[in-house]
Amino acid sequence: MAARSRSLTAGLGETVSGRSLLVIAGSGGVGKTTVSASLGLAAAQQLDGDVLVLTIDPARRLAAALGIDIEGNDAVNVPIPGQRTSNLYAAMLDPGPAWDAMIQTEATPEIAERILRNSVYRRIADTFVHGNDYAALGWLDAAIESERYRLIIVDTPPSQNALDFFDAPARVSEFFGSSLLGWLTGGDGTLVGGAAAKTFASLADKLLGAEFFADVVEFFQLMSGVVPGMVERTTAVANDLAGDDAAFFAVTAPSTDVVEKLDRLATSLESRDLTFDGVVVNGVEPDVFWDPKVYDVATRVVENTKSPLTVSATALLAPGAEYVVERCEVANAQRAVLAALPASVISTIPRLVHSPTDVDGLLALGQILWHGTVDEQ
Repeated sequence: MAARSRSLTAGLGETVSGRSLLVIAGSGGVGKTTVSASLGLAAAQQLDGDVLVLTIDPARRLAAALGIDIEGNDAVNVPIPGQRTSNLYAAMLDPGPAWDAMIQTEATPEIAERILRNSVYRRIADTFVHGNDYAALGWLDAAIESERYRLIIVDTPPSQNALDFFDAPARVSEFFGSSLLGWLTGGDGTLVGGAAAKTFASLADKLLGAEFFADVVEFFQLMSGVVPGMVERTTAVANDLAGDDAAFFAVTAPSTDVVEKLDRLATSLESRDLTFDGVVVNGVEPDVFWDPKVYDVATRVVENTKSPLTVSATALLAPGAEYVVERCEVANAQRAVLAALPASVISTIPRLVHSPTDVDGLLALGQILWHGTVDEQ
């Protein structure tokens, strides 16, 4: 990808301030949850209205980063030292209860009770492929409908699964609307007649047990009246995440292999007519190693060629100069990586900024990300 003009000085605050939804994606281990929490804290200080950070990353790092206990799907208030204009809340997706809440929203109390106690439903809710993505959309729907939050930040799973929630409603609709399930339930909760159906039912009774097979039939019959409303709601939320009121940020490391993963994610976004609004690069070399003059002096000291220092000082400082040359060369390689990033606004976090371990550290990082502090390269 060709180099382009971009700003490394502009913070992310201006982009965040104009949106009500923020989706943060990236590979595992690049600091995505830390950035999500830091931006959440900064937004709570800068915006007029409460902020929610929701993580659907199964690694569950958010609670540790914010120093709070989070259970279920309840949004927990995060204590912030000092003055602030708004509150920050954090939640970590628990798919099972999120599925239950969707069922209870769409079904009558009687139907909901029958579904929730059905043995097949429990297995589906706990193990359904892409069930986390679908449950996240249901949870987001409730959060958006509450009109409680000025900004909702979604911390997604690692990049290979980051955008699966866009496709989750279609997958659920396809699963519950499959011709096989329609054939089994006959559209009215009873098995379709005929020799083939009776043979299948007899075999299923023997393999699964008559009671379990009856639960299968009952489950899909009950869900047939609930799924359309669930799909409609979650599709609307997926559309909101792709709308003008949402921003997409990515978090990456300044290495070629990680950026290649980011490029693939950018391609997935482009297929949905979306682009990254900004990229946070975590772990770039500090400013001093980007300075050509520093590299030149360190190189002359190492090579003892026209060193600006005395002979004794040159010999004494040569080992340190070797380290400086090494870091300058890394910075130069990172320059090429930054030039290839699929975004026009880039925020960088220097390598010497250690990963925050408490709210104070996250607040400090949030201010860097919000306002920007790095000179243009």
